[in-house]
Amino acid sequence: MTAGVRRVLALVTMFAIAGAVVVAGPTHRARAEDYPGQAEIDAARAAADDLASGIDELDNAIAALAAARDEATANALLAGEDYIEAQDTADAAQDTLAAANDRAAQAEKELAIARENLAAVAQAAYRDSGSMSQIGAVVGAESVDDVIARTEAFERGSDEADVWVQRVQAAELVASTMREYADDAAAEADAAAAEAKSAYAEAQDAQDHAERAVAEADATRADAVTRLAELRGVTVALEEERQAGLEAERAAREQAEAEARQRAAEEAAQAEQTSRPRPTSTPTSTATSTPKPTTTSTATSTPKPTTTSTPKPTTTSTPTETSEPEETETSEPEETSTPKPTATSEPETPTTAWKSTAAQGVAASNAALGLSGKPYQLGASGPTYFDCSGLTSTAWSSAGHWITRSSRTQYAYTTHLSYSQIRPGDLVFYATNTSDPSTIYHVAMYVGNGMVMEAVNPSKVSGTRGLYAWMASNMMPYIGRP
Repeated sequence: MTAGVRRVLALVTMFAIAGAVVVAGPTHRARAEDYPGQAEIDAARAAADDLASGIDELDNAIAALAAARDEATANALLAGEDYIEAQDTADAAQDTLAAANDRAAQAEKELAIARENLAAVAQAAYRDSGSMSQIGAVVGAESVDDVIARTEAFERGSDEADVWVQRVQAAELVASTMREYADDAAAEADAAAAEAKSAYAEAQDAQDHAERAVAEADATRADAVTRLAELRGVTVALEEERQAGLEAERAAREQAEAEARQRAAEEAAQAEQTSRPRPTSTPTSTATSTPKPTTTSTATSTPKPTTTSTPKPTTTSTPTETSEPEETETSEPEETSTPKPTATSEPETPTTAWKSTAAQGVAASNAALGLSGKPYQLGASGPTYFDCSGLTSTAWSSAGHWITRSSRTQYAYTTHLSYSQIRPGDLVFYATNTSDPSTIYHVAMYVGNGMVMEAVNPSKVSGTRGLYAWMASNMMPYIGRP
């Protein structure tokens, strides 16, 4: 085997590995040590450094580098979404702890009152022990009526003491139970806070790795472009133009594939609706009237997030403009756990059950556009820094319509519709596995004219881009409308 053949086989092997990594994508839960995209970067660097590399090899290397950058960014966003979920759980645990402490304090207060009343009855019985005994009631009486009155008073005192003894016992049981519940809630809150802190550190580490991967990919790409310019006998600027054209062609193919998947999802949903049996009514005819068919509304009830209580729009579950999560926050909506969408293999059936109006959608998109240029920070929802779901939730709140905080719960909260129905304010979601909502890692807002508004990562400020200009292959098959 000649050296040239060995070189070609080595490069083919590296690109095969790179292709496998691109298809697999980052896995849930994201870890920084995965360092996604490194295989593509190494393969591209080998091709750029090899003086015998051809134009096709270098073109493929540059394409693989673009995929490596996207993969690294997706992995960092996935880790960030894991952190937001963990922080939501920690906030909910803090709320549960606060409620448990309140109930325990109230139970102990009621126990103290019961004990005071029992003590008062006991003291009264002690003071009246001479006259309130059965013998005293008879001997000390001056008449039969006096005996009856004293006996009844003695019985009332005994009954009252028995009642307060029972109340004290019940209050002690309640207080003990509430204190145990509060202690358990405190342990759960501590564990949730520790998990959120760990998830935050992992997200930050994943972001650092992603930034390094992107920097390495950019440097390797520059070397590859320079080598291509030499091979083709053109300037680097002309080669950059050529690479931009090739990238546009790849983006167009990816967009066409994404649109085909979206059409297939819409057709599957329509087929599902058509195949469902429709309710029929049997008209009741009379001799004097003609039966009229009854209509059945097809609107369904508005979907709600899978929490155990209704979230409140005046609360927030994420740190704002901080570099470390706070372990003592207690401003989360009262819920016992963060809702997690579940994967499904059956086609969804879009409905008309959304709550927002088209005017609110326009207002939300305008509010989102007003946040252009804001820097990114993980877990932040303003007023200076934002992450992806922090931006969308803030924009919709500005429009007078509250939505949940994380991109995964936003997908669960919203009504799912086909892309053919998209309008300003609708949300576009991205996942490593588009059939599994639990792998969602990013959300953007559609603002009209084929554009979305988003906050992606610390390397750039929030802004707009084309709907299919980034990660089209990872777009969920349905949009979300609050």
